[in-house]
Formats: sequence, C-alpha cells, structure tokens
Amino acid sequence: MKKILCMLLALLILSLTAVHTAPPSYADEGGRLVITKSPIGETVNEGDDEMFVSRAENYIGLVWLFISPDGQTVYENNEAEEAFPGLELAGVDSEELELRSIPFTMNGWYVQTRFIDADGDAFLTDRAQIIVLQGVVPSPHDVKLLSGGARLSHGESKTLAVEAASPSGDPLKYQWYRSYSSARNSGEPILGATESEYTPPEELGQVFYYVGVWCVRGREASAPIYTAPVAIVYSAPGAELTPQTAPEQTPVPTPPPNRGGANPLFDGDSALLTAVIALLAITLLAVVSTALILHAVRKKQEARERGEEEEET
Repeated sequence: MKKILCMLLALLILSLTAVHTAPPSYADEGGRLVITKSPIGETVNEGDDEMFVSRAENYIGLVWLFISPDGQTVYENNEAEEAFPGLELAGVDSEELELRSIPFTMNGWYVQTRFIDADGDAFLTDRAQIIVLQGVVPSPHDVKLLSGGARLSHGESKTLAVEAASPSGDPLKYQWYRSYSSARNSGEPILGATESEYTPPEELGQVFYYVGVWCVRGREASAPIYTAPVAIVYSAPGAELTPQTAPEQTPVPTPPPNRGGANPLFDGDSALLTAVIALLAITLLAVVSTALILHAVRKKQEARERGEEEEET
C-alpha cells in the first residue's frame, strides 16, 4: 500500500515539474530568431493594392519599414500614410502587410521588415522594391484637407475644403464621401458633392467625411488620391460629444503564434495543469478507496474465520 502511494506522489511531482518548465509557445529548442521569408519586390499600377509577406520564428515583435530609393529616408509602419497621401496600410502589426491605393510617389521605394527577439535585438529581412507604373495621366500631389473635424450644434455648419496640385496642369476632379466609421473603405459617394469644398448637412451623431481627387485629360483620368477621414459631430442639446479624427494605430509587438519545435500543449495557461492534477487526484482516490475496501473485506474474513474456530473448539 505504501509503495503505491509513493509511486503516485512521485508521478504527480514529475507532472507538475514538466508543466512549469515547458517553453513559451513562440520559442523552439534553440530559441534563436530565424527569418524564413523576406518580402518580394512588386511592380504595380498607380492606385493598385499589393500584399507583402515576411516570416520569422521566435520573434516577439516586428516593424515594417519604408525606405527611400537612396536609403536616406525611412518611415516606420503608419508613418508611411502621412508621407504618401492616399496610401492606406493594413496589417502593420502582422507578417502580412497590405498596401492600398499605392501612389506613384512610392515608385522605387523599398519595403523591409525588422523582427525583434526576446533580448531586444533586431533582425532585418531583405528589401523588396516597389515599382509603380503611371498611367497616361499622372495623379495629383500635395492633396490635403484644409480643415479638421468639428463638434457642432443645431444651426451651426462647417465647410470642408481640399487643395491639390496637378503635376501636368490637367484639370482636377473631386468626389466627397460619407462614412459612419473611420475606415475609409466603408464610405459611400455623396451625390452632387464634386467640388473642392463641401458643407455637410446636420446629422445627429458622428459622421466621417473624406474626398478623392484625380486629374482628368479628355476621356483619360489618373488614379485617385484620397484624404484621411475627419469627423463632424452634431450633438443634441446638453450632450457632450467630442469629434474624433480617424484613429492612428500604434503597432504593439505581440508574440507570434506557435512556431518551429514549440510544443502546442504547453502554452502557458493553467488548462493542462488543472487536467493533470484532476486526473492524478481521481486515480489516487480510486486506489485508496480500493485498498480500504480490500482491507475491510480481509478483516471481516479473518473475524469470521476466528469465530468458526471458536465454535469448533
């Protein structure tokens, strides 16, 4: 009986030790950061979308870099949206970066990924160059809104205005959009809003507005350049609403999913530990119960045998 109990206790101690010493889910046996894929250069048409992919093992964070053709200027993550009007980024905190509405001004620039390991050391992928082909009509540049969002009450108004430059002197065309979220791809064109200025109507709550600008030459047109959305908020009497511009996302390094030789069972949570303890507790209880029952039966049998002996005597 004592041997069985000792064996069960030893098994329980070994299981607890294995759970607590398991490696994190993002580390393999070596623990070294290894880049497994660099982004690939792409040739796109002005205004197109494109995806760039980088892969690595055993990293805790990453930063997407945009590097000028001469290598002297570098933008990180969402800084590129400010540097290239009309450009939108998605997935800056992941291994798959999407560039939307790529402007011609990005022609010749490079995309690169900086992976960061647990010690804070940085590892760079190869650079991928972006070649942007421009159509017959070049897109406008220096596109920017001349005013921001506003909080308004009944009877007040705010006129939004945009300015842009045509590189070849072509006429500019405008289209204003309305959206109920800060995501520009959810907007809808506003009928008749085709001038460089637009005054939104009174609409209770928060509405986002942005404008697309492009150059036209006869029947030809350039790729459009869009501004960032701004919010116009009409508040009810006594309400205290604050207008919001399109939020800027700050990338936060996050541990990647399970990679390499990492054991997916030991992911750091308490589920496995709870299961092991419960299983061993049930086993231990069953063994002890069985031993007690057998002991009681044996005692009863001995007592019956002694009684029979006394009767015969």
